[in-house]
Amino acid sequence: MDVQVIDVRACPWWRPLKVAFVGESRGSARMAEFQSQLLDSFRDQGHTIVTTSEADIDLLIDNATIPDGPEPLVRRIQERSQPLMLTVMKDYQLKRRPHNLVVLVGVDESLGSWSHVDVVSTARVAMGKIGSFKIVFVSGSGADEVTYCTLEGGHPTETLAKVDGLRDRLVASASAREVGGQFDVNSDAITQAEWNETKIPDEIVRAGHRMHQLGLLPQPQKISDYVSPRMARVYERYLGLKGFSEGMLFAVDPLTGTTMVTASGSWDVDKRALHRDEVTAISGIVEGRVQVQAPFGVRPKGPSVEALEVLSLLDAVPRIRLAPDGANGWRLDPKGQIEVPIIRSGIHAHIGVASADDALVETIEPDRKNYPYGFGCGTDLMCEVARSTVERSSAINDPKDHRRYVRWPMLYHGEMVVELWKEGAENVTFEGLLDLFDNAKNNAIRFRSDHVDQPR
Repeated sequence: MDVQVIDVRACPWWRPLKVAFVGESRGSARMAEFQSQLLDSFRDQGHTIVTTSEADIDLLIDNATIPDGPEPLVRRIQERSQPLMLTVMKDYQLKRRPHNLVVLVGVDESLGSWSHVDVVSTARVAMGKIGSFKIVFVSGSGADEVTYCTLEGGHPTETLAKVDGLRDRLVASASAREVGGQFDVNSDAITQAEWNETKIPDEIVRAGHRMHQLGLLPQPQKISDYVSPRMARVYERYLGLKGFSEGMLFAVDPLTGTTMVTASGSWDVDKRALHRDEVTAISGIVEGRVQVQAPFGVRPKGPSVEALEVLSLLDAVPRIRLAPDGANGWRLDPKGQIEVPIIRSGIHAHIGVASADDALVETIEPDRKNYPYGFGCGTDLMCEVARSTVERSSAINDPKDHRRYVRWPMLYHGEMVVELWKEGAENVTFEGLLDLFDNAKNNAIRFRSDHVDQPR
């Protein structure tokens, strides 16, 4: 899946950015040289280098120093008095934390040869102690390789066109606009009778428990796992950040006419041990904001950061009709009164897939011509990738393709797998989908929870 060398200016998302470099005089001579080359690379591609006093900065690049020494890298990372993102907010009077703040760090270690688990854990310590959720490790005395680490767990390494390759990855990240976490609550939108009758929240709860048993969900991550108690209090008090929970489940509910998703990990939700009130009903997008449909008398938790992405992909697929089927729930019926997307449910997991049985599961490879690099969860470009992906699916769009499951790798940090409303579907949502991962069942998808591919 390695990307061919392309000019990203031909990609539909590319735009010229305003880029600011700060702290250029700090650090070693080799890091100063690397920053100078990176600055020239941005200029060559048509971006504007601005001073930090100017407004509307799209990408802010700073640097930090990690002392050399005999101790492991993770133990040499020094904690700032305040997170860098908080300092930036104060300096530029921002109302929210900057999403396109990147910190360059020079190290001797070659992270490209490390295991996935070791890179992710070390990068997250650096992110927490420095205060930026995007870290670039520049390795070796001659910038021999460059590893770009993101909070989701991505860490692609450039060893050839290091400067231009990093520039393109940073431009891709900065071109994506954050849309996750923006929602409106419509009170009492679901009647108490409908909420009591629907089975979907309970099926999501059971599926989360089973995903935990199968090794598809890690434990929630707390900022206090990576920084001192004092720094953790600063994050919570001034930035409202306590941690995050990886993974997501969703299912379309024909009864209420909504899509149910797991609530955001920022609400202290452990998706391995869900409760019914940690499932949130959503329906529709108004002016870029997800519409949460609250059950009568219930104040719901905020939906997963991928909620807008889920609604976007459901909006891009064909629709089918269902009819009630007694205790069994729903059945396909061309004359049924209930119309729903052909996608019934899905999961997002931070895992790596080694193989999938093509007879049961359609695999859609990433479109690396138009979207050669990964985008973060909860961004507008991730929504575009989702729509583009399902539009390329045979199982979703061709009635002659009888496969009921579709999967696609999300570059650098995990997988999306969905199940479809088709003949032969199980009565219980998620049952057949999770059987794909179960050694005791059909084991159609072979995966690793300790490794995610990092293609160039």
